[in-house]
Amino acid sequence: MNRPGEHGPIEPRRRGLWWAILVAAMTLPTVASLAYFVWLEGTAWVAPVYLGAKALQFAGPVAVLGALLAAAFGPSRPGRSVALGLGTGIAGAGFTWLAYAVLIRGGEMAATAAEAITVKLADFHLDTLGRYVVAALLISFVHSWLEEVYWRAFVYGRLRRLISSRWSHLVAAIGFAAHHVVVIGVYIGDTSVLVLTVMSLPVVLGGVLWSLIYRSTGNRLLAPWLSHVCLDLAIMAVGYDLIFAG
Repeated sequence: MNRPGEHGPIEPRRRGLWWAILVAAMTLPTVASLAYFVWLEGTAWVAPVYLGAKALQFAGPVAVLGALLAAAFGPSRPGRSVALGLGTGIAGAGFTWLAYAVLIRGGEMAATAAEAITVKLADFHLDTLGRYVVAALLISFVHSWLEEVYWRAFVYGRLRRLISSRWSHLVAAIGFAAHHVVVIGVYIGDTSVLVLTVMSLPVVLGGVLWSLIYRSTGNRLLAPWLSHVCLDLAIMAVGYDLIFAG
């Protein structure tokens, strides 16, 4: 159920302000990723900048959207939300592992990624199996929840009040994917723009899918969050296979 006034058009006099807020919101994660994945690599500033950027990124939307947080686990049809979230998430996780196993595992790209990931784990002091598992669980369950609040409830939820529904799905998804492109680029090393684009497209599609699910389940975060959890667990499993399984 939508709350009154929450999804109506934004008043013309406030549109400029909201555009500025949303452009900043969609740009911050990419700039932060460049900082702690590229510009500060190998320095003692990586972990503090990462934590500071995440605090800045999530604090505002989480505080502003307290009502959404309170309602997010109470969809009118929870069974449908759980089924939709787990169904799409398990399918996406299966595709992720299959693509990795067929196209990357054991090859040159896997070796490049393993080397880059090893460096990043050392930067973040996560270079033991125990620490990696704890971080993987936090990223998969907690960080994914915060990203859903940020990208679906906040960015997409406000974009659809500024532009058409179709475009709001795409623009929010591109913003969501942008900082992931930085991470993918660091992990796969020097490669063509085409390869980087092809590997980034699933992130854009995931962003579109999760905002569609968010809207189709009554603007509740349970379904997209469960789907997101499954994908992140699959990605963490790929990381484990690259670094620790051998």
